[in-house]
Amino acid sequence: MKGRDRNAPCWCGSGKKYKKCHLGREDQEKGNPWQAVEVNRKAFTKKKCCARDVGLGACEGGVIKAHTVSRGPNLSKIAKNGHVLQYSASIPDLNKNGGKLSIKKIGVKEASVFYGFCSKHDRDLFSCIENEPFSGRADQCLAVAYRSMSRELYGKDAGAHLRETLREADKGLGPLEQVFLQQMLDDIETGNEAARRELKATHDRLTEALAKQQTGALKSMIFEFDAPLPFMVAGAWSPFTDLGGRDLQNGFADEFLEQVMVSSFALDGGAMICVSWLNSDNAPGLRIAEQLLAQSNDQLASVFLQFAVKHEENVFFEQDWFYGLDAEARVRLDQLAADGIDPMDSVPSVPIESGLDLQLPRCSGAFGT
Repeated sequence: MKGRDRNAPCWCGSGKKYKKCHLGREDQEKGNPWQAVEVNRKAFTKKKCCARDVGLGACEGGVIKAHTVSRGPNLSKIAKNGHVLQYSASIPDLNKNGGKLSIKKIGVKEASVFYGFCSKHDRDLFSCIENEPFSGRADQCLAVAYRSMSRELYGKDAGAHLRETLREADKGLGPLEQVFLQQMLDDIETGNEAARRELKATHDRLTEALAKQQTGALKSMIFEFDAPLPFMVAGAWSPFTDLGGRDLQNGFADEFLEQVMVSSFALDGGAMICVSWLNSDNAPGLRIAEQLLAQSNDQLASVFLQFAVKHEENVFFEQDWFYGLDAEARVRLDQLAADGIDPMDSVPSVPIESGLDLQLPRCSGAFGT
């Protein structure tokens, strides 16, 4: 850093003069490592209705805690004493456990929530899945896909602050370490912004479909089970690889990534899993659905759960089932969950094992919408 003009813009891109930013930073006292954690926690509790001013009617009432996995119809069915299990990837828990994920209890009132809808939109848009048994109707698939995509976009918007929050995280580090950290943060921000644009485009399309009742904009494959599932999931992501680890999308600068949306539902004495995607040619979701269809009925639920845990954090487990798994199954789920946690968004690479016994019910049928 020797010879740099003190009054020139800082090399890190902050917009400040060098003398007001990185000059002498290696001699500065290190900041509070939990600052970004606290800022992120507050950002994810910011209240905003994702359906405001988008053609879905006016907002009414305050913004509420919206559940992406329905509490009454689904989470409560796998709860024990009002609690389910979830992998925790919080910074405090990772530090406490030597960088390893932990499994923690979470109350069903707090599981899978975000402040993403006003009371009117939450009631009107999702009544078909909150107050009716899920049957795989096209309108139900569209509603649950919209809610899952809303949560994903909300999360990306909430994380937009991280670049600026962490800009001073290199205090007390040497010049080379400062450069490496700032470059890593730039790369993370670039990836997050690209993902946010892609999620918003899909969210906009689903919003339009809801407003115009164009259920054909979404395609879904529903898998039926004659016994309850001991897990619940609702999420959406851009898959780079299929169930066998083969490329689906590359993520090149000129490639627009598509998402797959997955959800599970509890029924009286049974369950359903829904896999959805935007109706387009050669959609990644279609290929994944076809690969699930090709699984044996005995292994389909195991393959699906491994795929979900590998890519999605919004997965919840029934306590007795999870703690009753053998060591091999527990280790594999731990590995899959940890594989999806990478600040640089590298592609998860832990393979899915088609023969892994997770003590899950067999699939009894499937149909498309």
